[in-house]
Amino acid sequence: MKKTILLIDDDYLDVESVKRALKKLPLEYELYIAHNGVDGLAYLTGDADCSKIVPDLILLDINMPKMNGIELLRI
Repeated sequence: MKKTILLIDDDYLDVESVKRALKKLPLEYELYIAHNGVDGLAYLTGDADCSKIVPDLILLDINMPKMNGIELLRI
């Protein structure tokens, strides 16, 4: 069964590191990437141009522009 992963991180190098690490796992997954908390929330609620997703796993950075990880968790 294909898993859904939402990665919310503003650092390009961190995103690439996570993508490389995930490729090494024997797991079928679909990866969604948001570059700040506002965009991550859009995926979770289906706002803006994003389709609503229900991820199996969320990887969330704490320090980001627009809305940080703590603010996103509170919402």
